[in-house]
Amino acid sequence: MRAKLIFCCLALSLLSACSLPSLPKNKDWTHPREPNLRKEDQLFLEDSKFCEDKIGPQQSGEAHDKALADCLTRLGWKRKE
Repeated sequence: MRAKLIFCCLALSLLSACSLPSLPKNKDWTHPREPNLRKEDQLFLEDSKFCEDKIGPQQSGEAHDKALADCLTRLGWKRKE
């Protein structure tokens, strides 16, 4: 009975991990005020989405990249060297 319970808990945790949003593996940005890398990845996703929404679809190419970099910089992000 105990083995079945442990198996069910393990299976549930694996299934719930599959539904997590995919976090960026190699991002070019770092946030100096967030020491936890997992939280930094989540914050990067949220801030990137915020910036993308703010920029809008009218910009593309180099103008889009510059606007995104400016927005992320204002939110406290720094490019990795």
